Amino acid sequence: MRFHAASSMSQADAIVRIPKRRSHHRVKNALPYRNTLLYLLMRGGLFAVERLPIRGVVRLIGCLSPYIFRRQARLAQEHLRLTLPHLDPVKTTRRMFVHFAESIWELSRLHQSVPALDAAARRILDEALAEKKGAIFVTGHVGNWEMLGQAIAAAGYPISTIAKPFYDPRVTRWLHEWRARHGLKIVWRDQNSGKAILRALRSNQLMAFLIDQDTKTAGDYVPFFGRPAFTPTTPAALALRTGAPVIFSWHHRRGKRHQITIERVIFARTGDRQRDIVALTALLTARLETVIRTVPEQWVWMHRRWRRSNRENSP
Repeated sequence: MRFHAASSMSQADAIVRIPKRRSHHRVKNALPYRNTLLYLLMRGGLFAVERLPIRGVVRLIGCLSPYIFRRQARLAQEHLRLTLPHLDPVKTTRRMFVHFAESIWELSRLHQSVPALDAAARRILDEALAEKKGAIFVTGHVGNWEMLGQAIAAAGYPISTIAKPFYDPRVTRWLHEWRARHGLKIVWRDQNSGKAILRALRSNQLMAFLIDQDTKTAGDYVPFFGRPAFTPTTPAALALRTGAPVIFSWHHRRGKRHQITIERVIFARTGDRQRDIVALTALLTARLETVIRTVPEQWVWMHRRWRRSNRENSP
């Protein structure tokens, strides 16, 4: 009886497990084909947007996006209710998606024109780079931040930024080529990025950072819309370590016009390095919050900005 019972159990296990292994094998084998399909759709979509007069269609897609990306829309609305309760969360979320659709349209036209920097912006950049220490260039995912980097590079300023490689090397190569079209340089995260950043500063370049997302990097908790948010501290630490000037910048859209604002950030050290890093990070974050309050529909409300509690250990 024991022998037969054991045999029956082994056979039952085999019946259950074999389809599971085959299913996993099928999914694994399907990944390259799925990645290829997504890559071709991305390339084909941009090709169509670049060449066809379909701006209205792109805006329509933006209007429909909250019904397509429901989870992201619900998260954006939740964040808006918590941080800006005076706004209509549904309407603001729809405007946010339309803004992103407009941004894609604009980026598809960068081969034709790039927004120009005004004299005040150029003066601030020139004065910062005249110190020969490079500059820490801080912004966030507000407005069309990709266009901001392209505009700085197209104006003739040496600028590098950090990016995370995509799941598919073909997408990474394609985006690298696209971003470098006007001279923007990319430092890929985890590929000796620390040394590359220091080299960029020593060669008197602008080193750009986006500080408004909770990512796996060195950081600390600073106030953001009245709640502690885990924020990257690398830009502040680099500025205090190297003495490089700190520049805060952002892009926003008013109708069909583009506005690029560049400011020099003045910060007084106390001598307590760790406290100064957090204080400078908080100062930059507060400035970014002010910008977002001005154009709330042009920020990424679907990002899990407060996903970690300040009671948790930093990575």
